[in-house]
Amino acid sequence: MTRSALFAFAFAACGGVSGDDLGDGMMELPPLLQEVSGVVAVDAQTLACVQDEKGVIVLVDLTARSKPRAIVFGERGDYEGVARVGDDYWVLRSDGRLLQIREQAGEWRIVATVRVSEHRQEWESLCYDAQRGRLLVLPKDGVGKDKDARDLRPMLAIDPANTAVAPEVIATLSRRVFQKQAETNGIDLPKRTTDKGKVHVELDLACSELLALPDRRGFLVLSASDGVLLRVDVDGRLLACRQLDRTLLPQPEGMAWLADGRLVIASEGGAGGTGRARLLVVAVP
Repeated sequence: MTRSALFAFAFAACGGVSGDDLGDGMMELPPLLQEVSGVVAVDAQTLACVQDEKGVIVLVDLTARSKPRAIVFGERGDYEGVARVGDDYWVLRSDGRLLQIREQAGEWRIVATVRVSEHRQEWESLCYDAQRGRLLVLPKDGVGKDKDARDLRPMLAIDPANTAVAPEVIATLSRRVFQKQAETNGIDLPKRTTDKGKVHVELDLACSELLALPDRRGFLVLSASDGVLLRVDVDGRLLACRQLDRTLLPQPEGMAWLADGRLVIASEGGAGGTGRARLLVVAVP
């Protein structure tokens, strides 16, 4: 699909004003965002949402007073996270390419591309840590194929001013360490019961989104396959877990701080295209 064809498609797919707003803490998203991935607040009433398969950012009015607007920035791809620094957007592709998107001469263009890591991983999580002036990324899977490497998710930082990737890892998240910390500190993680009746903790830690806490004391991590929201400290230690309602958030993929300080999570629609994608205000664990 060419850029012009994609723009026409996005414009048509946005539709009119839905009438649904976030006033009750939940809001359905337009059909174009059935496969929503990352979200970020633009101002007090606007949320920017990136579409998973198309180079489109959709601006959604949380008060439903105006219809959604589409920003077309590229061709079809696998787009995951989105952040905003000043007037620029940054979009993370699943292959670890971070795109800087800027408006020039009335069009949104990719003005820089950063490869965040040489490891062949799937990358989904992106946020802007405004307190420290850095972009943060986190992979969905481990750093290698052996048992120990599969367990680790390194958090990396990028300077948006010069697009340099910091050589030091900010923190490393570990499934096995989380399980031990949960057991020690009485944190409730997802569990499954075997055919023999034994109960085991089950945590994939397939990280789908990351947010820096505004108090500079840690991060929120969203794991879509587990349906959990985790709070970790600056060193990557597990502090708390909130298990999400899968009937309301069947595939939680993105989250953002709203201008009023509330946390909102974006979920894709149900499997097989059933149900609309939606936003839901959620308490921090």
